[in-house]
Amino acid sequence: MLVESKEEIGQEEIEKFYEFCKKSINTEVASYLEACVRCGICAEACLFYMGENVSGRIDPTLTPAYKADLLRDIYKENYTFVGRIKRLLGFGVKITPEDLREQIKLAFYTCTNCDRCTKACPMGIDTPKLVSIVRGALTYAGLTPKDLADATNLSVEKGSPLGVDIPTFLKRIEFISEEYEVEMPVDKRPSEYLYIPSSIELMKFPSSVASAAKVLNSSGVSWTLSTVAHEATNFGLFAQSKEVTKEMIRRVLEGAKELEVKYIIAPECGHAYQSMRFIAPNVFPKEWKFEVLNIVEFIDRMIKEGKLTIKRKVLKERATLHDSCQIGRRGGVLREPRKILSMIAENFKDSVVIPEHNICCGGGGGVLVIKDADYYRQKGFISKMTLFDKAGAKTIVCYCANCMLALNMGTQELKRDYKFVSIVDLVAEAIKEEEG
Repeated sequence: MLVESKEEIGQEEIEKFYEFCKKSINTEVASYLEACVRCGICAEACLFYMGENVSGRIDPTLTPAYKADLLRDIYKENYTFVGRIKRLLGFGVKITPEDLREQIKLAFYTCTNCDRCTKACPMGIDTPKLVSIVRGALTYAGLTPKDLADATNLSVEKGSPLGVDIPTFLKRIEFISEEYEVEMPVDKRPSEYLYIPSSIELMKFPSSVASAAKVLNSSGVSWTLSTVAHEATNFGLFAQSKEVTKEMIRRVLEGAKELEVKYIIAPECGHAYQSMRFIAPNVFPKEWKFEVLNIVEFIDRMIKEGKLTIKRKVLKERATLHDSCQIGRRGGVLREPRKILSMIAENFKDSVVIPEHNICCGGGGGVLVIKDADYYRQKGFISKMTLFDKAGAKTIVCYCANCMLALNMGTQELKRDYKFVSIVDLVAEAIKEEEG
């Protein structure tokens, strides 16, 4: 189940990559590969391409369509008449170690699976799905970037990509509970709701975990944390390892079943929401009977039902919203954060006319973990800055901890003065009576 990160690329790795790609091509994938007309519209949708462009360089290899070219060549060689003839005549696909190194750059360093290219594509091509196949092929060949491989393996061995095992989890919950003076039940059975934080929140943004607990307590629902299902993130999705993905979901399933919950609340984490909301029901179709809500969806529902009351506007300065691609564009949770912000912010200015058009933080899909991807992530942040500046806002509200981490790094690296705040932190403040 552990993923490898080989430095040397030989014939064995090339053959494994080729075979994985070939076996992954079904009718859906074939239709995407055939449909691309090379119009180039997806280029201006990609934050990495745009970032290089703004900084004065044009790199056509960063065009989303190009990232699937080797996969397309393998498809043509095996599933088209002309491709088969070419192979018979000795003009088939010849993959070199350099080709696979480029694939690592394209699939792991310069794609966050944000899905913006799909929304721009006139043919509706799901490029993130194609890039995910390339990632899966590289992982199958043992070529996962080392930083990502280490974090993924730590998830399997310790239960968390940051090494948060059960004792560490319990210590952090105890610390957060005492530091922020909030009750946080653990393994309370039976409970209606299971809230699963991410280790990024636990270790780097503990106030977000405390705020989520305050919101849950204020809503009056029966909820709990779990020592079995204590990690929301799923690094199997980043490495595109089906085995790791399934194992991480299985742990959530076991924890939820043990506590007899009806609802699972995903935290401020994009891929955690994707994993539990959309992938888990397909991995465990007979056992997965839970309704999954992102914490923002939960807040919106509680406000509608009258269980949470926003008592004041806590954000005074002009602010804009950064959307999590996996929760927002891909998950459909776009209206809820805007509705909530209109209640708690005095001067909210959206940076995009159409919410689906918001730009990725640059660190999603595991990119933030990979040191060798820093150059591309920083260039991608330039694309993101254009929207912040367009809105005239220095305060940016987020609903994903990984986004906050990536954006904070970007603003420090490029010496900007943006401030990033959690929407759940703001809500926790807004439901309190004004002091004095």
